[in-house]
Amino acid sequence: MKGHNAAQLLARVMKWQDEEVQSYVPALQLLAEHKYDYYQRFGPGRRFIESLALWLDRFDEQDRAEALQFIFSKLIFISDAEFSHLVQSAYPDLIVRERMRIVAEENDIQPHKVTKIAKHSRFTELKIKSLYLGLSDGARTNELRRAARGEIGNEQIWQAYELGETKAADMIKGLEKTLKEGKHPHERQRFNLIWLLDDFSGSGNTYIRFDDEEKCFKGKIPKIYARLALGDLVDPSHYEVFLVLYTATRQSINHIEYWAERFTAEEGYKPLQVRVINILEPETAISLTPNPSLDALIDNPKYYDARANDKHTKVGGTTDVKRGFAACALPLVLSHNTPNNSIYLLWGPEGYEFEGLFPRVSRHLET
Repeated sequence: MKGHNAAQLLARVMKWQDEEVQSYVPALQLLAEHKYDYYQRFGPGRRFIESLALWLDRFDEQDRAEALQFIFSKLIFISDAEFSHLVQSAYPDLIVRERMRIVAEENDIQPHKVTKIAKHSRFTELKIKSLYLGLSDGARTNELRRAARGEIGNEQIWQAYELGETKAADMIKGLEKTLKEGKHPHERQRFNLIWLLDDFSGSGNTYIRFDDEEKCFKGKIPKIYARLALGDLVDPSHYEVFLVLYTATRQSINHIEYWAERFTAEEGYKPLQVRVINILEPETAISLTPNPSLDALIDNPKYYDARANDKHTKVGGTTDVKRGFAACALPLVLSHNTPNNSIYLLWGPEGYEFEGLFPRVSRHLET
């Protein structure tokens, strides 16, 4: 009954006749049941069709058809199940293959001889000497560990990248114990492979950027390398650092690779290796497929709230975030939260002058 009432509300907002209701509503209901109803930031009892009707009602009547067409033709929604699939693919399809590549190169084994590589003692040793660090709540470290089917131990994985001395010491103690049990060299051992895990990157600025005013590198990557350089976790003579993103834009990948290369070269660190499971290519962005009617909606000040551009989003280098952080202009929604790299029409927070269809909850608290 509630779904029927929401559909009626939508029809009233759009002023649809019966044939238009039959044309649009079944498809929208299918999308809602399959994905959109499961957006985790909807308020209690809220579902997609109702949210869509209320969202469209915020537009002037002449703009509603264009806004609805955007949802039909451009919106990309990555569900929780789809993210879980990406996480489950990361270990066997990426991490294990990288480890096999390293063993093949170190021991001059032809890469296609996978059985020989897998039976090599170094392959098992590197499995044990791998450290996994989550870069945000979206890293899904628990899911990754389950996907590894017992190949990642408790002492190897942590849900954050900022490790205290006590936790680091516990991890090294666990490492030495596991190596000893496997009859590998275990005295004064450190990790060789560092896997940095995260769910999504839209611009790459959060991970690394150069601050022109302070003349230094900032972001998660410089902090991590500074931590690793202390030497209590990583073998300074042999280590590799991988950034594993479950999904990311090509813009983000290019940004991270460029600035990370400069940073590691200047500081004398080993290069950062970026690996992405699902890549969003440039044509995903709305700005690369000009649409005057849609552009007018995005840029209309009536459908925006300047409060969204705070001290955190200004790091992206734009004067507003109508087209999202760093002007990424994505039509993207993630099941757990809409990234601010998407257009504001999608993620405008609850209580703002114009609320988005999939309201975002910010990671930062304004003071």
